[in-house]
Amino acid sequence: MMSAVASIAAEAPALDPWVGKYPMSLFTKTRSANTVGKGHLSASFKVQHFDWDELRSTSGDYFSRPSADTKRKLTSVLCMKYGWAENHHLALGIPYFFNDFNVNGRLNDNDGFGNLYLFEKWKAISETNTRPAVAFDAWVYLPTGDADRKLGDDDWAFKLTTEVSKAWEHFSLHFNPGYTWGEDSDVRTGEINICAIWNLYKDFTPAIEYNYTDKKGIGNCHDIVPGFIWKFAKGWSFKLAAVINVDTILPEKDAVGVVGKLFYRW
Repeated sequence: MMSAVASIAAEAPALDPWVGKYPMSLFTKTRSANTVGKGHLSASFKVQHFDWDELRSTSGDYFSRPSADTKRKLTSVLCMKYGWAENHHLALGIPYFFNDFNVNGRLNDNDGFGNLYLFEKWKAISETNTRPAVAFDAWVYLPTGDADRKLGDDDWAFKLTTEVSKAWEHFSLHFNPGYTWGEDSDVRTGEINICAIWNLYKDFTPAIEYNYTDKKGIGNCHDIVPGFIWKFAKGWSFKLAAVINVDTILPEKDAVGVVGKLFYRW
């Protein structure tokens, strides 16, 4: 019996060296099917700047805000992941926001914590030379925000997401559908996130992300996010990208933003 098992294992094709060689998360929303690894811990710190400098008119066209008005936000998120089992990890996200609003003479210069979140990730199908990896996430957003100060929401929310990842020698592709719902019906959001990564250099990797977001009853938007991943030391990486809105019907528009992320894995 043992010899038969050994014979089958010997006949199984070896994995190509590039299988599974991509990061767990990309620039804004896209994630790969990878987990942090059993017994390992990782931490990432993401900063993104928003400047909603255009408003949508009743005709559907966008125009610049009045010169005296501003609506900007700097968001930061510390996300820590722990691999508690093979192909599983738990994550904790701690967002902190900085508002800079002056809309129609009403000021909002608040900063504070948003909605802390937890999620469990399970890589259900491992990648092979011909088959993609598939993972599933279950998220819960805690009611730690402050809606009155535009620092998140004071309601519970939940999200389900899927990650499908496949690597080739110089290229990998990642596909993430997801849906969010909660106590507040305004939080209902469908999303599709896709990222392509080119492994052209050992420590410097260009990538481009596409994000589609549909906020139920509010509108939708399409963003393209080109950037790079720099592995500047063992266990470390730095990601930087532009967030370019290519189409939207949301009430406010941020034409171009920027996002950066620092990551380390123990």
